[in-house]
Amino acid sequence: SGSLAAVYQPVTPALQAYFEYVNREKGGVCGRRITLIVEDNQYSPTVARERVTKLIEQDRVLALVGDLGTPAVTGEVDYVNEQKVPHLYVSTGASKWGDYQRWPWTTGYIPDYVSEGRILGRFAQERFPNAKVGILYQNDDFGLDGRNGFKQEFRGQIVAEQSYESTATDISSQLANIRAAGADLVYLYATPAFSARAFQYMQQNNWRPQVMMSYVNPPVLTAQLAGGGNREAGLQLVQGTISTNYLLDFIADADKPEMKEHVRIMQTYGGPPIQSLSVYGQSLAELVVETLKRACDAGDMTRQGVMRAAESIRGFRTSLLLPGITINLGPRDHFAIQALMPVQIQPDGTPRPLRDQPISIE
Repeated sequence: SGSLAAVYQPVTPALQAYFEYVNREKGGVCGRRITLIVEDNQYSPTVARERVTKLIEQDRVLALVGDLGTPAVTGEVDYVNEQKVPHLYVSTGASKWGDYQRWPWTTGYIPDYVSEGRILGRFAQERFPNAKVGILYQNDDFGLDGRNGFKQEFRGQIVAEQSYESTATDISSQLANIRAAGADLVYLYATPAFSARAFQYMQQNNWRPQVMMSYVNPPVLTAQLAGGGNREAGLQLVQGTISTNYLLDFIADADKPEMKEHVRIMQTYGGPPIQSLSVYGQSLAELVVETLKRACDAGDMTRQGVMRAAESIRGFRTSLLLPGITINLGPRDHFAIQALMPVQIQPDGTPRPLRDQPISIE
């Protein structure tokens, strides 16, 4: 629950559905059933710490997987590492999760925001070297990472930088400043609700810059928000936007065997409606299962063994990753994915790849 509940709620039931599939159709892992105990961190650092303490001290979990939200994970990370519990594949791309010396028991899953910023900056340099860029970013770890990564790679003209607080109710003054500076490319490092407001502002003011935005904004969901609940109206606003992707698309790739199997698993085992975040949830669950299999094969299904197994993963592909994208981890590399495909959102909300190969900064 919390401020992002409406956006990210589907992830947990997708994880549950995939684990139930593995339990029922694959006999579990190592002859054991996977039990997923779910607690709600409410996107709050304080609540996250309370819930994680319960999971570790009362439930005695083997590992924590997929914890969502930079503020929540920040609230729990020191305690989890003190307890030496695997803190695997957190659903936050803050660059600080790569600090394997400070937090040796924590690994990221989603591409970190500095890496995504660098990839979008490199692509902007490739395709729009003469653009006048305006940057709107959320004033926290997420937004600052995305802004800083972009500026590392883009060598052209940045005419305005504006930030907003995650608690803001209005961002029109920031957008007006970017427009007044003459920006013809807006780099939007924002979460879906704020990205939707930016698209609404552009429509209301008849302003049509090229927009680039983070993969944290699923196109169809962002369109739904931008259209005030009317997806088709929202798609008119969002189409043409450049973003990034690392997973198959549930619409464009609907005929692929991997996506058909995803639909079957979700529908058979009580998963959420098929969407970007159901794909995400299964991909994350597949990585968890691979980690547990490796710990089993090594004969060490302990917390230490699970952590070693996670750090052994190189060149692994879940069934729902885009071609050319692999998961690579190691004792000194706690970012699972550091490659992304630049895509352009089409009128139906599907992402069209803009290169032959993803951009990697491994």
